[in-house]
Amino acid sequence: MDQVYLKKNWQKASSALEKADYKSAISLLSKIQKKIPPESGVQFALSEAFAGAGKLSAAVRECRVGVEIAPHSLEGWLHLGRLSLAIEDGPGALEAFLKARAIDSTNLHVISGQAEAFAMAGDFDSAAKIFTDALEIAPHHVELTIALARTYDAAGKFEQAEGVLRDACRTSPDQISLWLTLGFALRGWDRIEDAQDSCEEARQHHPDSEELLAQAASFAYELRNLDKAVSLYQQLVKLNPDNPVVQNDLAQALASLGNHEDSERRFRALTESFHFFTKPWLNIAIGKKFTQSDPDLKAMLSISKQAALPSDQKMHLNFALGKAFDDVKQFDRAFSFYRKGNQQYREQINFDAGSVKHYFDLIKDAFTAEKSKRLCSLGSADRKPIFILGMPRSGTTLLEQVLCAHPEIGTAGELRDLARIARTFSMTASQPWPVCISELEQKDISQMASDYLESLGRQNSKDAFVIDKMPQNFLHTGLAAALFPNAILIHCVRDPLDTCLSSYFQIFPGGIDFAYDLEDLGHYYRCYQNLMDYWRKILGSRLVDLRYEELVSDPRKALHPILEKLDLPWSDACLSHQESIQRVDTLSLYQVRQPLNKGSTQRWRNYEKHLSPLTRTLDS
Repeated sequence: MDQVYLKKNWQKASSALEKADYKSAISLLSKIQKKIPPESGVQFALSEAFAGAGKLSAAVRECRVGVEIAPHSLEGWLHLGRLSLAIEDGPGALEAFLKARAIDSTNLHVISGQAEAFAMAGDFDSAAKIFTDALEIAPHHVELTIALARTYDAAGKFEQAEGVLRDACRTSPDQISLWLTLGFALRGWDRIEDAQDSCEEARQHHPDSEELLAQAASFAYELRNLDKAVSLYQQLVKLNPDNPVVQNDLAQALASLGNHEDSERRFRALTESFHFFTKPWLNIAIGKKFTQSDPDLKAMLSISKQAALPSDQKMHLNFALGKAFDDVKQFDRAFSFYRKGNQQYREQINFDAGSVKHYFDLIKDAFTAEKSKRLCSLGSADRKPIFILGMPRSGTTLLEQVLCAHPEIGTAGELRDLARIARTFSMTASQPWPVCISELEQKDISQMASDYLESLGRQNSKDAFVIDKMPQNFLHTGLAAALFPNAILIHCVRDPLDTCLSSYFQIFPGGIDFAYDLEDLGHYYRCYQNLMDYWRKILGSRLVDLRYEELVSDPRKALHPILEKLDLPWSDACLSHQESIQRVDTLSLYQVRQPLNKGSTQRWRNYEKHLSPLTRTLDS
């Protein structure tokens, strides 16, 4: 009777596992476990069920019992290794994969797992060697190739990572995943133009690939080639009309071009067709002014109450509702929604204030007054670049557009070239950036300046002066000053509380992980402020501070010192910049199309009682 009972339960448990009914499988296997002595098959099955249910610690515990009973089980050790990686137990993973490799030294899953364990422990050299050895066993293995490239990337060996991927693309051009990985890797290294070139080459081999088409569209958008981006997104929509993400991207690109009627029509169509896809609501909210009885406000509130709404979609809706209630001056309610949205986003990222401070200190230690003076003596005499920098939401986009209204000034947008140039040099240097600046020589500076000007020219070759409006270039102010000693460096300064609050009310495209918690914002702002104080100290009058509040209240007074440094006459066109704007691809795309106004000054006072975590951190 017991044997029949056990057999039935085992069959039921096996069936439950196959159906991913992990709760039932755990219950059945636990009953079996109580009736028989410890048995490896039951332990491994129970471990699988616990893992499927998301109870990883229990899965590890049961799997360890299983391998103790069956120490020669390759699958058992392999499973334990994977579980250990999942709970970020590097030593446990290494032990498990070492045991597995003793059983089968040529098993690629085992080899790959061992390499991943070394990488988790920070031993990238050992990980790379194991992946390299594995590729000797299985040449052209796609997953192993990508894993090796990512290991080099994690170790900061970008040149080796690129070499691995390019070699693989040459020998196996039929593998789309290799091309996609190369494209996104180049993008991650701030080499967007190279990423675009790689993508175009890939599309020659795979002209019908939707994935590569989507990649090409995103690269075109990032490079401000908005007409091309729109064309590519339109192709994607035709191929995949039921994909709301693609349709939203197309509408966003149209908005950046200034086609607001078309973009809004598309955003609204998305809200009607894809009820639980809320990103279009955020785009609609950003582009309008709400009233108390606004039907859009009522619609968003109704959707927000739906229990089935996924967490990531709730996040976008919370930011949209925050904007709406801010418009109708219900500030407490607005902040409540903004707080929820930020908390949901914050859960997805990892911000380490200590690491930020360490990096900022490294910059100051590297760019001493003496070293900066030496580097500046080696730089280019070209005056063409205008660097606008500052915290996000400090007015950099507004200043860019106001200056671009001048007939002698144009823009290249937010270039990543300074960061890219720094990273490229560090690949061949003995030390990482910025420590390695002591190794810079005349030929390096000349090459960097030439490289930068070439990229600037590709974006804008017609204007006498061209703006690089990458706010985060405040991290590379020392490099910009060295490459172009005669170029103007404009630092946008805005009330710290207004700057931080405006950042808190946004979802950024990526790379700005400090913006979703008030204390994180305070820590980051203090680091930024200290760094800018340092740049002022060593660069003196070369760094021009422009206050946002003065720009919107007295633009003539604010712009005069800048135009004077550029030897340019005043232009009344700067007072009506909104009439000449054609394309904006930042979060300020709607605001900067308005005439200069003081509507965003002292905004923080509406939320003063909610800002104690921020003010406390700023004052500490």
